[in-house]
Amino acid sequence: MNRIREFIDDYLYQILIGLVAVIVMFMFVIGGMLMNHGGQADTAEDAQMAVSSSSTMSETTSTPASTSEQPKQVASGSNQQMYVDVKGAVKNPGVYQVSANMRVVDAIDLAGCYNRSADKKKINLAQKLTDQQVIYVPIRGEKGSPVTSTTTPAATPADAADSTTDAGATETASSSTADSGQQINLNTADKTKLQELSGIGDKKADQIIAYRQAHGQFKNIEELKEVPGFGEKTFANLKSSICV
Repeated sequence: MNRIREFIDDYLYQILIGLVAVIVMFMFVIGGMLMNHGGQADTAEDAQMAVSSSSTMSETTSTPASTSEQPKQVASGSNQQMYVDVKGAVKNPGVYQVSANMRVVDAIDLAGCYNRSADKKKINLAQKLTDQQVIYVPIRGEKGSPVTSTTTPAATPADAADSTTDAGATETASSSTADSGQQINLNTADKTKLQELSGIGDKKADQIIAYRQAHGQFKNIEELKEVPGFGEKTFANLKSSICV
């Protein structure tokens, strides 16, 4: 018993230091475990935030991709193919395939541009092209109304309605022409003179002039039936009032 007390008295300081060291080491171990657990929680939270961010970015990029498809559909509609007939003072007259967004200047370029005798002042280069359109480039010094281009498709129900309106608008002028017994020359009459004929309004007068410029002078009055919108009935009403 005395030896134990002597041992404790001799080594009390070392024993206390050892206990303190054990307690410190235990606290370090507990602290390390707590820090490791907290780090794992932070890592899991960071991973969740990264997944959420990536999904948001994918939704953002997919939205422009879907909207970018719409302009392609609109653009495809503007590439509709049509055909125009380029005549007159150009290097390579003929029929050319064009798009709906092209202008008269583009059609003339396709035909090899103007030749030396072209009268460029009478051409509306900015006019849009339409299917079955005739583009006539006049020669310098050529007489007649300046025509940039004329569409010459077959007559439609809308054209028939326009003809009825034109007939009503020119009824008074045509009556005076018939009463006077004067005949109008299809090769020399201008637009105003042509409108004095029975049933000929603004649109049909333009068609006669366009046909005359594209095919030359009328050889006989029966050739009027070759102009779009002029059938047997219309010719029968006009033949006594026209000449060539």
